[in-house]
Amino acid sequence: MHRLSNPQGTPTVAEPSQEPAIAAPALPQNEPTLKRRLRAPLMIAAPALILIAALAFYLHGGRYESTDNAYVQAGMVQISPSVSGHVVKVLVSENQTVHTGDILFLIEPGPYRSRVAASNAALDNARTQIAARRADLGAARGREAAARAQLDYAQREAARQKQLLAEGISSQDDYDKAVLAVRTASESIRSAAKESSSIAAELSGSADTATDTQPAVRQAAAVLNDAQRDLGYTVVRAPQDGIVTKVSQLQVGDYVSAGKPVFTLVGKHLWIEANFKEDQLRYMRLGQPVTVEVAAFPGTGLRGHVASFSPGTGNAFALLPPENATGNWVKVVQRLPVEIELDNPPADLLLHAGLSADVTVDTGHQRHLFGPDTPPAQPKGTSGTAQ
Repeated sequence: MHRLSNPQGTPTVAEPSQEPAIAAPALPQNEPTLKRRLRAPLMIAAPALILIAALAFYLHGGRYESTDNAYVQAGMVQISPSVSGHVVKVLVSENQTVHTGDILFLIEPGPYRSRVAASNAALDNARTQIAARRADLGAARGREAAARAQLDYAQREAARQKQLLAEGISSQDDYDKAVLAVRTASESIRSAAKESSSIAAELSGSADTATDTQPAVRQAAAVLNDAQRDLGYTVVRAPQDGIVTKVSQLQVGDYVSAGKPVFTLVGKHLWIEANFKEDQLRYMRLGQPVTVEVAAFPGTGLRGHVASFSPGTGNAFALLPPENATGNWVKVVQRLPVEIELDNPPADLLLHAGLSADVTVDTGHQRHLFGPDTPPAQPKGTSGTAQ
């Protein structure tokens, strides 16, 4: 009850309110909330998970080395003729698949056929000359034999004239003539023998040597072989399987020069060239397994292995290598090209030279909390490192 005053100042008594009082909800004091129940496990689990993740990262750190600086490579052959001449026919089209021995284009064969004919004539002439020299050798040997017979007779006659001169039957003039005949026969022998030796030398020392083994004949045959080979080179063939490109720049009537490329043949052998940073090479070895994902075919994981390491970084083979002896030198992490050989890629996967790829190498390296690290895997039958 409360005492109130009215406007006249007479105190009045207020009657108690008939409305029931609203009670405040009771808060539970003993049962913990869900947040309180999860707080303790979370405070323990979160650091534990972080510790486990850090431990796993440490133990497996350095095992996998990855780079996206990798590209599909293919062997490229510059198609160039071995002889010069005008193109008379092109038998392939742009981006056509060819096989070893397929004809690519033809060069005008006329001049080379003429050379073959001339070389054949020269070979026949050489053989004829050998036959003629054999006849000359026979004649020279015949003259030598006749001169020896003449010398024998002249010597006997000179001896007889000498005896007659001593007996006073013959004159001095007859004796002098007999002596001169001896000298003439001797000179004829020497001349014939010299000629025989000269001809025999031309015939490889003997007239019985086969004609085709004679030097002059072999030389003419070599010239003929060269002419026939050049004639064959007028038919330009594919040196290997692959795809020809930039063929459209070669037209019928063009003059092509020996050794000058006219278009390109891209071989079917493909590999990946991955450029790893120098600090990623420590645990890499030949033969280690590799996973390759080509950007053009996402989700297609290709398998391969480390095939080789370049003997130098890109800067080492640059046309203008950097000058590091200057005062404004800045260290730049170098990259070493690593060749990745693909292991049986799918035949229906159309890989092309120049496509980019992501490469991951499993080095097999593992760290341990206690004891030395596990060395990187070295597959059997391989040797060598990145160094």
